[in-house]
Amino acid sequence: MRERKVGGFAHLLEALCYAAEVPSQRLSWFDSTGQLADTLTYAQLLQRTEHFAQALTQRTAHAEINSNAIAQRIGIIAHTGPDFLALFCACQWIGAIPCPLPVLGVLQDAERYTQSLQNMCVAAGISTVLVPPSLKKVLQTPALAGIACISFDELACSTSGTRMPTPTVAPILPDAIAYVQFSSGSTGQPKGVAISHAALMHNVDAILQHGMKLTEDDCAFSWLPYFHDMGLVGFVLAPLCGQVSVDYLAPAAFARRPYLWLNLMAERGSTITYAPNFAWRLAAQCAEKVSPERQLHAIRIAGIGGDYVDYGALVAFKEVFEKHGFDANAFKPSYGLAEATLAVTMCHAPFIQQCAYFSLDEVSHQVKEVLPDTPDAKPLVNCGLPLTDWTIHILDDAGQPLPPGVEGAINLQGSAQLSGYFKNGHLEHTVAAQPISTGDRGFLSTDGALYITGRSKDMIVINGRNIWPLDVELAVHEQTLIALEHMQLIQVHASNNHTPQLHLLVHEKALRQHGGSGILNAIETTATATAGAKVIASLVPNGMIAYTSSGKKARALTASRFTAQSEIPLSIPEQADGLPTNFSQTKTTP
Repeated sequence: MRERKVGGFAHLLEALCYAAEVPSQRLSWFDSTGQLADTLTYAQLLQRTEHFAQALTQRTAHAEINSNAIAQRIGIIAHTGPDFLALFCACQWIGAIPCPLPVLGVLQDAERYTQSLQNMCVAAGISTVLVPPSLKKVLQTPALAGIACISFDELACSTSGTRMPTPTVAPILPDAIAYVQFSSGSTGQPKGVAISHAALMHNVDAILQHGMKLTEDDCAFSWLPYFHDMGLVGFVLAPLCGQVSVDYLAPAAFARRPYLWLNLMAERGSTITYAPNFAWRLAAQCAEKVSPERQLHAIRIAGIGGDYVDYGALVAFKEVFEKHGFDANAFKPSYGLAEATLAVTMCHAPFIQQCAYFSLDEVSHQVKEVLPDTPDAKPLVNCGLPLTDWTIHILDDAGQPLPPGVEGAINLQGSAQLSGYFKNGHLEHTVAAQPISTGDRGFLSTDGALYITGRSKDMIVINGRNIWPLDVELAVHEQTLIALEHMQLIQVHASNNHTPQLHLLVHEKALRQHGGSGILNAIETTATATAGAKVIASLVPNGMIAYTSSGKKARALTASRFTAQSEIPLSIPEQADGLPTNFSQTKTTP
């Protein structure tokens, strides 16, 4: 029996062996009704890992190594359950590289899903995929004909009844690849981000020791997908390195019943949770499903990450759940990305200091804090100071560093940055001394805190004016209460018109729920005033607005869908007296 140790391990398997000797901590999984479905101590997780390592050694003993210097990559469908965790560790045990892959969504098209998996397998050179039994038949398609798909159950049964020695842990070097994290692809095709053991341990230590400031009483709750960096590193690997008890709910269960997240945290006394921005707003909208006796006072870290942080969503959650004992000072806006393993910054400021209003000079890019009622004032959230070993550079268009208070491109440099990208089965190494270009824009305050202004590729330029789509979408949300996930601003270049047009796409179901065609004029008026250019409100079928597997808007894909489907009207007639009813639902709510 050992005392709890917060990080400081050389690699994940060392952390697992240590956690196995801390008996009081355990992992639990809840089903879609909120009932406890499975539970493991870390000692049992170690046993299951050893079992799967035996099975994998048998099944992959003669597997082809995909490149001269890099170990075999094994895909694992990231089903929310104990088998994924054990298989992830078992891959490292035998010297292979685990590659978490997305789970098929509830309403996701199976053909598109398998094609996406094939693209990931080709990128990382994956020849074997481990799958939950429920997906075995789904993956038996021509798209994956060259991939060996082995079910979790087959591996679990392959060594049953036999007594075999546990395979020796393969040598683990700090610079060797620990796993491949596929980026979410919000502005392009998903990429296989290679993270080393050293980078993982650096980031985990920073998260536990300087971000979370872990205590003996902490226990976590997560519904985040295991194939997303926030779900994997934040709530699987980091807790393992801190011997933290974690309760899990599958993402699909959260999507169906968001209130389960809150009810279970209250029941379990959870102290740490994280979620993207949309989840806090969604939870606030289903507050009536949370009984008054459910108390959330134990939560000391309510992190926000994975996408742009909207202060309004946090205010909405605070106003609803203060009566349930929730302390808004628990909110911890954060910034990170897969190329940085996970976490880069985390805000520890009191809630009242987490948001400020700024004006941005579009020529000089100077940022000035202003009063909320100042024309063109933009609310921005403080994402906090850099965690240990991270340096943030703000650069101008020529790549030159900018001082605090000037907006530019965000570049990062630190010990937890990626080793490279997998493309066509080969690892293209990045230069360790070269900063990461994040693709995001923002600025640093005089005290070094990071503020995000947007994504470089999202910015639309009309007549020399910079327009951030999210600014327009937020303004329309505040005016109409249409959820952000059901609208998107895009720029359309019509073939018969040299002047590009701005369209605000709105899902027809969302429009119907918030006043129907009667609010179209209000949408266009608000959007046009915010953008400073004419915006056309365009009604689109449910599912037209695309999302990545981690819940971010896939803006480029949405724009291409809209422009490609000529049968969809480009705008709604001004005198529209009804809404079409023959649209099909193609996407589940994030």
